Amino acid sequence: MATYTINRNQFLGSALEQRATISIGNRGQKTFKSDLQEIWEGVQADRADMLTQVRGLQLAVQLLMHGESRRLATLAPDDDRVALLAGAASRVSERVAMLDEEIGVAEVRVPMVKKTEALLNGRITDGALRATGPVTVTLADENGVAIAGVPPVETDSAGYYALVVPAAAAAALGPDKKVQVVLGSGAERVTTGTAVPLQSGTIVLHDLGLSDAVLDTLKLRLPARVVRSPAIGAPKEGAAQAKKRAAKHPPAR
Repeated sequence: MATYTINRNQFLGSALEQRATISIGNRGQKTFKSDLQEIWEGVQADRADMLTQVRGLQLAVQLLMHGESRRLATLAPDDDRVALLAGAASRVSERVAMLDEEIGVAEVRVPMVKKTEALLNGRITDGALRATGPVTVTLADENGVAIAGVPPVETDSAGYYALVVPAAAAAALGPDKKVQVVLGSGAERVTTGTAVPLQSGTIVLHDLGLSDAVLDTLKLRLPARVVRSPAIGAPKEGAAQAKKRAAKHPPAR
């Protein structure tokens, strides 16, 4: 039986020094794929766990920096370290956001396919490599026509999608035939126009970074809200103006 174990160093300062021990039981060719899948899932699970621990440490460091910055600002507002600590804490926030993305990617599980099947998979991201949000992904030919027998899928929280092509549909994919994906969100549809070869028994990684125009077309970004605040230094409404406005709009009875 396939097993995966990892022995962590108990010292916090050496938390990144890991010793991994992997044992695969030789049960024959019939169970090789399942054994390999079990090993891979174990590695990914431990990777996600370690990334989560690093994220927690980064947040703790950020709290310490904020606290020290406030303490110095109270004692010596002109101390240069106040701005330095505030800037460092801001950079920690960026690292935490990157770790969140990596944790999401570590939770991805690539499905295993048979030799008679095919797999097209990847991530749908924006220009900053962040997941764009729920997107329906449809496998299509070079003309944008959906390929029969392959059901559409929806991206997960990491922006990952996996289109498994059954044996019957994969058999129709010749060596010269290329496929692409059509992205959908609500009633909107976008054809990517990036065709890739896909044949029976192959696994193709097909990541897509969407431009701002495509994100707007698919309505994957919230429209910017303009909040109007009163002008600074604007004269206050006088008594006469207030009385005139009240006469035009009397209160409801």
